Amino acid sequence: MKKRHLLLVFFTTLLCCGNLLAQVKRTITGSVTDPDGRPIPGASIIEKSTSNGVAADEQGRFTINVTGNATLDVSAAGFEPIEQKTGNSNEVTIILKSVEKAEDEVVVTALGIKRDKRSVGYAVQQVKGSDITIAAPVDVAQGLAGKVAGLNISTSNGLGNASSRIVIRGNNSLNGNNQPLIVIDGAIVDNTPIAQSATTGTDISTTRDWGNYLSYLNMDNIESVSVLKGPNAAALYGARGANGVLLITSKKGLKKKGLGIDYNFTTNFSNVYRFQDVQNEYGGGFAAGLWSANPELPKTKNGEYYLPTLYGGSSYATGGTGIGGYHGSIPGGFYTADIFSWFGASSSWGPKLNGQMVRWWDGQLRPYSPQPDNREAYYRQANETTHNVSFSSGSELGTLRLAATRTDATAVVPNTNYNNTNFSLGSHVIISRILNADVNVAYNQNYRLNTPEIGSNNSWSKFSVYGMSREYKPLEFDHYKNADGSKIDFGAAYPQQEYSRDLFWYFNERNSRLNRDELISTVKLNADITPWLNAFVRTSANLVAEKFETINNTTSGYNGVTGGGYSKELNKNKFLNTDVMVTAHKDNLFFQDFNASASAMYNSYSNKSTGVAGSNGGTFIVPGIYSLGNIIDADRADKNKYNTSERRYEVKSEGVLGILNLSYNNYLYLNLTARNDWNSTLSPDQNSTFYPSGDLSFVFSDAFKMRSSVFSYGKLRLSYGKSANASDPYLLGANYDVSSYGGQPTYSFPNVLRPDKLGFQTSTSTEIGTSLGFLNDRINLDFSFYNILSKNQILAADIAPSSGVNSITFNSGELRNRGFDFTINAGIIKSADFGWNLILNGAKNNNFVVSLADGIKELRIGDIFGDLGVFMKVSPGEKYGAIYGTDFLRDDNGNKIITNVKDASGNVVGTLYKATTKPVIIGNASPKLTGGVGNTFRYKNFSLYGLVDFKVGGDIYSFDHSTAMGSGISPATLKERDGGGLPYTFPDGTTANVGVIMDGYNVDDGKMNDRVVNPIYKYAGSYTGWTHLNRPRSLSVFENTWVKMRELALSYTLPAAIASKTKVFQSLSLSLIGRNLFYFHTTLPDHLNPEAIMGTGNAQGLQWSAFPSIRTLGFSLKAQF
Repeated sequence: MKKRHLLLVFFTTLLCCGNLLAQVKRTITGSVTDPDGRPIPGASIIEKSTSNGVAADEQGRFTINVTGNATLDVSAAGFEPIEQKTGNSNEVTIILKSVEKAEDEVVVTALGIKRDKRSVGYAVQQVKGSDITIAAPVDVAQGLAGKVAGLNISTSNGLGNASSRIVIRGNNSLNGNNQPLIVIDGAIVDNTPIAQSATTGTDISTTRDWGNYLSYLNMDNIESVSVLKGPNAAALYGARGANGVLLITSKKGLKKKGLGIDYNFTTNFSNVYRFQDVQNEYGGGFAAGLWSANPELPKTKNGEYYLPTLYGGSSYATGGTGIGGYHGSIPGGFYTADIFSWFGASSSWGPKLNGQMVRWWDGQLRPYSPQPDNREAYYRQANETTHNVSFSSGSELGTLRLAATRTDATAVVPNTNYNNTNFSLGSHVIISRILNADVNVAYNQNYRLNTPEIGSNNSWSKFSVYGMSREYKPLEFDHYKNADGSKIDFGAAYPQQEYSRDLFWYFNERNSRLNRDELISTVKLNADITPWLNAFVRTSANLVAEKFETINNTTSGYNGVTGGGYSKELNKNKFLNTDVMVTAHKDNLFFQDFNASASAMYNSYSNKSTGVAGSNGGTFIVPGIYSLGNIIDADRADKNKYNTSERRYEVKSEGVLGILNLSYNNYLYLNLTARNDWNSTLSPDQNSTFYPSGDLSFVFSDAFKMRSSVFSYGKLRLSYGKSANASDPYLLGANYDVSSYGGQPTYSFPNVLRPDKLGFQTSTSTEIGTSLGFLNDRINLDFSFYNILSKNQILAADIAPSSGVNSITFNSGELRNRGFDFTINAGIIKSADFGWNLILNGAKNNNFVVSLADGIKELRIGDIFGDLGVFMKVSPGEKYGAIYGTDFLRDDNGNKIITNVKDASGNVVGTLYKATTKPVIIGNASPKLTGGVGNTFRYKNFSLYGLVDFKVGGDIYSFDHSTAMGSGISPATLKERDGGGLPYTFPDGTTANVGVIMDGYNVDDGKMNDRVVNPIYKYAGSYTGWTHLNRPRSLSVFENTWVKMRELALSYTLPAAIASKTKVFQSLSLSLIGRNLFYFHTTLPDHLNPEAIMGTGNAQGLQWSAFPSIRTLGFSLKAQF
């Protein structure tokens, strides 16, 4: 009895000790590798049945505190997850096997739903946040460029925080928005360009770019971006998903080794490096180059050279010497603008730049010599510096991540800078056994000063390549205003530099500012009600406030006093989105391996926008005090005479949807969806639309047991989807536009005839594709072919002004996109010390206009200078992106037609090409093929990454090229002037080998042209820039093919063993980075910028006053503590 009692006490003691041991906290260290011993950085190690977890470092090492003999759940993308028992050992080595199938990975799909990629029957491509930021791009859009098949990205000016145009698989709308929906953690955000008192219409010759949402998004907070391509993938988003979706997932908290603090530092330096080519032999002048072989600068009575005036006749016309003016009398009794275009002060058809001493505007004598670097004076080295710090932690109660980012930057343009401050919170909270919540909050504060104007506005464009004659010296760089703050008037002494002389005043004394505040928050409550039933409620808000202020100090110009101006504007936007979804799922539903899930969802979305603005022009009463009440109008009559405007904008939609997912034996999947939306912007009897979608995925390699060492994976997919676009609000019925003039309210009838009924624009898409894996998934191919038909377009077409309006809005028209895209991912070399991975993507899209409305033959989408300029329009049967302009008029044999220029006596003084009287197609901006090639090389702790992207085909009209040719700035205009022409006798009797015979049939002479004329007729007479002269615009249309070194990054990671010895760092890495480094090939002449566009609208084939190419170099530091 006594022994039995002792044994009971003994075993009870052991049991208690065992229980106590099970509760003891232990520290487990270890490594995660593949079967070849290569480390798996970023692998997730989580204590089973808890949220306690860490991530492996760059060397695959980890440290985790666990309770007792815990079991670890270990997983990593591309590897099979396992459970690892710790036993009694505090050191473990974990080996993960590569997944046997190419698509055993999880991707984020529509509505943030995570699915096995093998089950998805449509194209979705996911990019990790680390791949986006690898070369420190200026924004998310630039970080995606060249990395996603079928994703075309362009920026409007090449500067930091510029807005980007993103198009997936071509344009679905004829003249509406073609950019995808942006969703971040379930919150729908507005990515339209930020506009300050935005103008409407098709004229894109002037624009100011303040960026858009993706310009300001904190990239360091991104976990991944899923690109949902087309209506098939985005049908669940209803009327907002017709153009595809960029689904952004933010980083979440995780228990980490050490303090859980990450710090990233990046600094970049950008410089202009690729200017348009110019000649540096001949200086300013125009008219005199038609009179004499030896034009000279004008002289004073003392025989001293001085700079010519802008206006006035040449002294050669009256038997004198010297240039009287850039524009004046020319041979034949004409005025310059009668025959040639107006190129202002940039014309460089003047004397040889031989160093003649000339009296400049400041009274100093300086040599009349070439200034090859005069454009560089208007640029500076730009710098962008970013600090990002984050804290991440986790426990049994959930996870938390806090992050803060600060970016300060200057631009290559003077007096232009911006800064961004971002704070974010991401948390997963375990409320109970069945309830948990996800919370994401981000606050962005952005400031921007003087985003540059592009196009014809009177600052940036005035110092583009055609704004300076080749002798121009930018002496005003630090001397543009007097001691009292007033602008120096260069009019009397330096009149010919109309475009260049006031630029530094414009830069420094005319300031526009943007202060932008944005709050994005999402709260999602998840409930696992039963093992087969779950639900979530998600609500998100996006609140935006934008404050604009513009100050134009009062100044004077060469032709008299010009007034100053002041304006102020406040815009507020509120976006609310709520989703409620219930999902039931059942495995082995009717028989073994047949699984099903069904979901029902309700969605509510609203957007409310308000704005108020005030402006006044004239003279400031008290200098330095900037307010609407401190400025008097131009006639100095009323200081309270200012203009105000106010706007309101509100949209609401509701939708219901259902989802059915079926699968059999993990190789056959059928997914069906249906959604119905009701939208407030459309007619009550047409504001409801239904759009279904379905996709089928068949993993045939598993079904037929085809897997081998050569062929490792095969999948076929088929999908169909329907989506829609709704109109902007207030396009229905008659209403008045409210504004003010002279301090008095005004009410005006809009110039657009608004219909009584308006319906949805719909898009239907069919896609077939395949995913193949070879050599144990060393090589993986993904290919898709798609066909998208967009019908019932929401159009605004021009009508005769005599009707009382200028345009009418209606539903009609069809647009088709048909093409393919592909991605190849190849792990070419994989070893413990060395690796080489290659990713190649490409896409081809054909975009055709099927039809417009009855009676409407064309629809304009953008122009420069209207009908006699160059514009883009769409017509039935044509490819989208057609560029229209005048072309050479030709005879029946295809010869260019030439006509003579005669004086009053009938003497021929020149010849000119005749152009078509009506615009014709002179090009098409749509590319034939786009793509990118990314290579990553790894050697021990070093890695080298490079991305080359390309665009094949697609045309562009360059107004910069046209102006440089016509004004004599281009090197191509030197051939004849340098003696490579035919003998030619000038009106003053001098001769030179500068003559040219223009190729074509001379209709006035009735034969092939054989007249030798001044070369100015060939260049300035053909490359006209303005609209009063009808000349062939096709001369400046070029195929725009290019191949570019987009990104390059060399990184070194400190070995984990060394980092741990510091007792400070868990990991430490340093990267040298470069972006937009150079072009391997481009088809544009004279170093024109191949990627220069004018805004983010649909008219992407027109270029004017482009920024030169900009190269960025920098370095980054990443540390974990």
